[in-house]
This record gives sequence, C-alpha cells and structure tokens, in this order.
Amino acid sequence: MKRMIASDLHGSLVYCRKLLELLQKENAQELILLGDLVFSGSYDPLYEFNPQGVMDLLNAHAGQVLAVEGNCDWGIQQLSPQFPFYRKYRLETWEGREVFLTHGHRYSPRNPPPMGMARVMLSGHTHRPDFRQMGDLVCVNPGSVSLPRGGSPHSCLVWEDGLLRWLTLEGQEFHRERLP
Repeated sequence: MKRMIASDLHGSLVYCRKLLELLQKENAQELILLGDLVFSGSYDPLYEFNPQGVMDLLNAHAGQVLAVEGNCDWGIQQLSPQFPFYRKYRLETWEGREVFLTHGHRYSPRNPPPMGMARVMLSGHTHRPDFRQMGDLVCVNPGSVSLPRGGSPHSCLVWEDGLLRWLTLEGQEFHRERLP
C-alpha cells in the first residue's frame, strides 16, 4: 500500500490544498497526519489560515485519512473531524513492521517509545525532515507541510514497499531512504 505521511498543516488552506493535490497525483491510498492539523498557524494572508476550511478539506477525504494528536490540536473536536483521530499515538503494522505514529511532542528521537514496541517511529513536531537509525528503531520525520524550518521545503513523505521518499509539495523528490 502506498501511504502519504504529513505533519504540521497548522490551518493553512493553501498548503492543505497542495498536499491533497499531491496525494491524488501520487495515487496514495492513505494519508497519515502526524498532528498540528488546524491551529497555531500563520496569519499572513498568503497562508490562508482557516482551521474549519482545512478540516472541511480533510473531511472530504475522510476514508483515506488517519491522524494523531499534536500539541496544537486542543479543541480540534469542535471542528468535527470525520476521520480516525488518535490521542498521543497510534500503533500500526505496515508491511510486517510495527510502526509508531506520534506527533513528536511526547515521543521523539529524544524520548522514544518503550523498547521493542515498534521498529519505525513516524513523528513531526520539529518541522524538519529527518531519518535516523537508533539501535533497532528507525525514526522518521516528514518535515512540515506549512511552516518548514531550517531551510527545508514544504514537504511530506511517501512510504511504499519499504521505500521512503521525501517530496516537496510540488512533487519533487529531495531525499529517499530504504527501511532495513
């Protein structure tokens, strides 16, 4: 299965639209959102901060979306998400690998999940793309859809058959890694 993984939309209609266009272009079956979906964004008019508008766009794809809570997602239930939205973390099995989905403010490479719980941890929060092997755990960050840091592009990640590809929202690949 082809999955698109993204984090830190922070209520931007502009970047949410770009993400959903890329989801369609990549023909990914699932969109995994690692928190900070609708709140604490930029008020720059070019950013189009609109929490309810972002939720409406995501709800239109509810059958494809799974999300975990971020540190800026307080009150998100008032916007009526129509897709699975998990608090703290979600444990999944993909391609025979236990995958720990989290935002990154509770669990991160600095504070990983309990040993042996997962082989891969996907987290956002830092707004920077990352890949690192920490013993038996691979820690992966897709970067930020809307507010990238450290000179990184607006980005997301595509996971398919153990291959991870970091893409700009325009669809340009800028990094790839194969899971062990």
